[in-house]
Amino acid sequence: MNVEQTPNIEPLAERVVSDVETLRALSDPLRIRILEAMVEADRESWTVKRISAALGVGPTKLYHHIKILEERELIRPAGQQLVRGIVETSYRIGQLQLRLDRRLLASGEADVRSAAEEAITAVFDQARADLERAIAAGLVHVEGEPDPRRPLMLRRDLLRTTPERAAELRDRLTALLDEYESDTDGELTIGLLVSLHPLMRKDR
Repeated sequence: MNVEQTPNIEPLAERVVSDVETLRALSDPLRIRILEAMVEADRESWTVKRISAALGVGPTKLYHHIKILEERELIRPAGQQLVRGIVETSYRIGQLQLRLDRRLLASGEADVRSAAEEAITAVFDQARADLERAIAAGLVHVEGEPDPRRPLMLRRDLLRTTPERAAELRDRLTALLDEYESDTDGELTIGLLVSLHPLMRKDR
């Protein structure tokens, strides 16, 4: 039985995070996993039951996180239906990409720094956990000959270059990632984490 259906609103192509409350909403690895799962099927609606099945997490552990994501409009209600006498809400992703407003970090406020540190930690922890799960599931071959259909690259580099060349590298990497984002018919989902930033050196 359909109870309520909201307009089918398409997600934003990009959302700029410019407030500390939304930044804090992104500081939990499980909430990041929820958003990533929903982005993969951004034209579809997601119930808590579907999210639970996709992530392998019990529904009772999700309700608190779903509420936070909805409050910050990172996900949006898409409709409701009556299931065994209980109103079940479905959601859609609010945006396809998130970008942090540099002016927020430039404020230098303690709560902003704390939220940013938590969000960065959550992103790196999530990347590590994703890799560990892929290895445990046999999706990544760490022994024997590598599988060309299951590529793996772990690399940490320290480059010395000019500010202009560093900016060029950033722009070329961004363009390359944008190019591969358009491959919507691909059968393989890969994880990718890129961090490019100046390093503090005692001698420089």
